[in-house]
Amino acid sequence: MPELPEVETLRCDLRPRFVGHRLERAEVTGPRTVRRHPPELLAQLHGDVLAEVGRHGKYLLFQWASGRALVAHLRMSGQLLASEPGTPLARHTHAVLWFGGAGQLRFVDPRTFGELFMASSPGPQVAEIAHLGPDALAAGAGYLVAELARRRAPLKSVLVDQRVLAGIGNIYADEICFDARLRPDRPAAALRPVHVQRLAASVRRVLAAAVQARGSTLADGQYVDLNGQAGRYQGAHMVYGRAGQPCRRCGREVARLAWGARQAYACTHCQH
Repeated sequence: MPELPEVETLRCDLRPRFVGHRLERAEVTGPRTVRRHPPELLAQLHGDVLAEVGRHGKYLLFQWASGRALVAHLRMSGQLLASEPGTPLARHTHAVLWFGGAGQLRFVDPRTFGELFMASSPGPQVAEIAHLGPDALAAGAGYLVAELARRRAPLKSVLVDQRVLAGIGNIYADEICFDARLRPDRPAAALRPVHVQRLAASVRRVLAAAVQARGSTLADGQYVDLNGQAGRYQGAHMVYGRAGQPCRRCGREVARLAWGARQAYACTHCQH
């Protein structure tokens, strides 16, 4: 579930806690978490100093002083939690990174879809995520105008396509479309440039507001920040998960739209 705002919240929490500290050891108890390579490969980070924590879309990029890069992708239920040594491990803890002077960073993932992996080459350009489009917070209106003009798929399908924009998932695609007053099932190529300009502004506005509120924690409680605290943006959701409830803009009923395997929440009175 974690999308760009949740992952950005984690990045902002990770930097002051762990950057500048030396990794004493990495322990992996869930091989599926490091399924791209043998668990022992993380041992090459022992003794290395964490130089920076970056992000692209939903991926966290741990850059080390040696030039190596460790990538984390939380997918549906992954969590990164900061803990002190000796604190009991949460269920489904699959990896623990021990930092001198900063405690532990634990990777918890009940569904085991998330992963940690060492990048195949050193430096900030990670080949394994080169297929992603620009980060959703960095993409300009001009890029979106050109990209959407050649896409016949419904607008939401394009917004959640990570090859087009990296970082947007089901929650924020619905909220962005509502903010832009555009139906999520409208063909992307049918949008006029003025509509896409409005959409680009909504992308920035909604994502920035969600980051400010430290992300969204849904009823399943799967997303928490580095300290195990829930986000607050779910209270500001305008349409996501609100089918049958009154629209907070016009009072009409929020609908759940469906096409193929995709669905979306929208106000069909406010959004066109």
